[in-house]
Amino acid sequence: MDSQTLLITAVCFIGGLLAARGFTGLKRRRLQTLEAKVRQGDAASMVALGRKYYEGKGVPQNKETAFAYFKQAAKAGLAEAQVLTAAMCRGGDGCPQNDRETFHWYQAAAQQGNYEGKINLIMCHLKGIGTKADPQKAFSLALEAAEAGSPFAQVMTGDFYANGTGTQQDPQKARHYYLLAAVKGEPQAKKRLVKLEPLLQHHDAMIQ
Repeated sequence: MDSQTLLITAVCFIGGLLAARGFTGLKRRRLQTLEAKVRQGDAASMVALGRKYYEGKGVPQNKETAFAYFKQAAKAGLAEAQVLTAAMCRGGDGCPQNDRETFHWYQAAAQQGNYEGKINLIMCHLKGIGTKADPQKAFSLALEAAEAGSPFAQVMTGDFYANGTGTQQDPQKARHYYLLAAVKGEPQAKKRLVKLEPLLQHHDAMIQ
């Protein structure tokens, strides 16, 4: 085998090996483009690159590196990154477990109107995650999100009313919010309505 044929064979072998590992020329160029945007301070690219490291797609899996990119984007004000950072802080996933950071980043995302941020902030206030437990505050936030049309928040609001958590127990109002969520196809709403029926019957008997 002459030297030219040997070189071509080697290049084909290496190219096949890289392709088998997911490192095609196109993927390498995309990764390089992403890295360049990150260096320019593009927060969305930080999240995209962070996801690659988190999942080990096109790069060696490294959750610590993923967290660093998410947090960098969170500090830049990207709500999606703030939610991801909060979730990793809550679970100690790629970083030390930190409830205060969890609360901080969910609150930051919620203040920008992010849906996941709002829902998780409600749970932080309800369960005292990174802040003092405040069922009344949790109820207030859930009611606000429910009135804005969130089916999941409507189920949560129904739960608050059904259990008398953070507000006065009121099965009729619980039923109202469960029905709103059920109409939108929220699967948990129908289950809640079935569970609520004995409480409604008891309530009706009490006021007769």
